[in-house]
Amino acid sequence: MSKYAGIIVIHNNSVLLAKRIEFYKGELLPYPGYWSVFVGAMEEGELESDAAERELFEETELTIENPLVEIGSINDLVLFATRFDDLVFPNLNFEHEEYGWFDIDSLHSFPYKIDKKIINLILKSKDKV
Repeated sequence: MSKYAGIIVIHNNSVLLAKRIEFYKGELLPYPGYWSVFVGAMEEGELESDAAERELFEETELTIENPLVEIGSINDLVLFATRFDDLVFPNLNFEHEEYGWFDIDSLHSFPYKIDKKIINLILKSKDKV
């Protein structure tokens, strides 16, 4: 079972990414300053899909409109994807310092720090949701 769950948010041919903060309470965080999808730790007894949906709401105040589709995993992280019919604007919590909508087809030339494994799963999700 996974320890972390996350969600890829898609609208048309764009993906919603957020830039992670670097420090929290003086401690350097994993993937500081990286752009990513919304990910967090699962709670005890929680289903992976429920954790992904909860993390999206906690980090953005967004609630999903369409079903979640499991896309794949990276180590102890499982990623789901969902599509939003309308462009949404998240209200980010403290874990992120900015967000943006990015064209999925241009992610291989993304000019900022991002995990290549996340890019591959985002590309995989495009045809599944």
